[in-house]
Amino acid sequence: MKNRTLRARSALPVLSILSLALSASVQAQTVEINPMVISAARLPQPLSDVLPSVSVITRQEIEKSQSPTLADLLQGEAGFEFGRNGGPGAQTSYFLRGQNSTNVVVLVDGVRSQTDSGGNLTLTDMPLALIERIEVLRGNAGALYGEAAVGGVINIYTRQFKGDPVPFGSITLGARNTVDMNAGYAGTLSDYNFNVMAGKTSTDGFSAMNSTINAAVNPDKDGHTSVYASAKVDKKISSALSVGLRVRTMQSKTDYDRGYGPSEYDLRGDLPADEHKSKKDVDSFGAFVRKVVSDQWVTTLDLSTSKTTYKELTTYLEPFLNFDSSQYNSKQDAIHWSNQYQFTEKFAGNFGLDLVDDLHEQKDSFQLRRKTLGAYAGLTQRFDQLTVQVNLRHDQIDIDRNDSGAIKKANSNATTSLLGLGYQLTPTWKLTVSTSTGFKAPSAYDISTNPLVNSENYQSQEAGVIYATGQTVGRLVYFATHTDNAIGYNTHYDAENIGKTQNKGFEASLRTLWLGNSVKLTYVDQNPWNVTDSSPLDRRAHRYGSFEMSRPIASYEVGAKIHGSSARTEFGSQLAGYALMSVYASRKLSDTWIARVRLENLTNQRYELAGGYNTPGRGLFATLQYSPK
Repeated sequence: MKNRTLRARSALPVLSILSLALSASVQAQTVEINPMVISAARLPQPLSDVLPSVSVITRQEIEKSQSPTLADLLQGEAGFEFGRNGGPGAQTSYFLRGQNSTNVVVLVDGVRSQTDSGGNLTLTDMPLALIERIEVLRGNAGALYGEAAVGGVINIYTRQFKGDPVPFGSITLGARNTVDMNAGYAGTLSDYNFNVMAGKTSTDGFSAMNSTINAAVNPDKDGHTSVYASAKVDKKISSALSVGLRVRTMQSKTDYDRGYGPSEYDLRGDLPADEHKSKKDVDSFGAFVRKVVSDQWVTTLDLSTSKTTYKELTTYLEPFLNFDSSQYNSKQDAIHWSNQYQFTEKFAGNFGLDLVDDLHEQKDSFQLRRKTLGAYAGLTQRFDQLTVQVNLRHDQIDIDRNDSGAIKKANSNATTSLLGLGYQLTPTWKLTVSTSTGFKAPSAYDISTNPLVNSENYQSQEAGVIYATGQTVGRLVYFATHTDNAIGYNTHYDAENIGKTQNKGFEASLRTLWLGNSVKLTYVDQNPWNVTDSSPLDRRAHRYGSFEMSRPIASYEVGAKIHGSSARTEFGSQLAGYALMSVYASRKLSDTWIARVRLENLTNQRYELAGGYNTPGRGLFATLQYSPK
């Protein structure tokens, strides 16, 4: 920042705050109570000023938690639930604000992650070693991020470093023969900022399905292996212009159970029951140009391409052969043009275009091309005690599907909006209220069964209160979302707009420093309901929450986390409620070395996140981390 010209300095209140928000030091020793947030308005704001409900997970918190997966890290965040068909690498569904798993958007460095032909996220297992921070935006964000952002947005920013180039890395050993190791080299060299890293995770796992419930299940261990590499570099061309490149590749292999008994490919009948494997490759490349156009205007053009290949395999034992029973390919090309304009100190705006071209194909089955063009604009204005946020967006989605020569076309148009108001009652208390709309376009599968099926349209309302001091930020929110044309399926499994769903309830979150303790508390009381069938929505609890507390003791930092959930329904059956407790500790061995230990599921609780599927029991894990300043 010292080398910026006076013009660039005055030009970048937005850009400099953005840099601070994304550059949290790995070595920070204090918890950010009121961090900067970008996702809620596509503009940088302190968490206490944000009108929509947001939570932030920093790099320090990721390392402290020692969570094994992204889903486990997010578990306990207000508004977030997940289902998983087994252990790491297994099919995972994210639920935000009680909405369907297809009604959530995941962004990585501002780029929307891919979905499959059913609208399900393909990126739910991103290695935590790659992540710098996460913003979880809860509630209907269609006016900011377009289609499917009805439940909210999980915004992931990958690792970045500034300062002299340094090596870094860690290795974790633990239960179920788990090995997790990563290493990298990053920093600033002349006008370049760069980060190069790679890693590998492997575990023997456990049987994905419960053989005592389903006798056809193979009770062998279902392991998982993931290998990944990432590189980022950006160059400062001048005080007003910078460019950057990023590349990421991930390959994973996962064993899983289907519970169908002997494989459908076992023609001889002498293979072990239920032995299946999946393989997934994800490759992405991106480039950006950021320009300071004037003292108030910053513009960014981002280009990206990504490809996902998924295969399911069955293994013959004699002789050993691999048989591709299913292969799914998807490719996404995207152009994002975003702009931030600071009219005055209290008045800011943003506008931009999103162009996404998705190609999906199932081997010997179908090919689908989906093109999305979205245009958006937003304004945020502060008038003394009153804050106003207005967002408007229009999306055009065109779909062409080829089912073995049968061409089916569909298109969706939607204009979505958000109006939010905040009123500062006192220096510590603020009231908020908002109303918003959103939509979910039909999936490739939906179009294949009924090209005339329409998009789901959602309406949402929120009202809340925020309490903020230098040591505490707390939020209590009432929320309600409903739709009258949810996509359902008839007896022939054809998609139809026959559903009416709603969810409403209360959500509380608190972050505070109390008597030397760092405390996080969340609680949700909701009613995700299928009005049409008069039944609860599957895999979503009426009540859930978490409590986490940690503190430094001498040269150690120790902490504990408790997460609990009430019972959930699934296809008419019941998944029992559960409570999980984990404890963790870390110790600085030197200025560059940190030792960590975590004991997960302390009470060895048996519970289900999906009916008939096992979950991890008690496990002890130890980490040695090299993290120079």
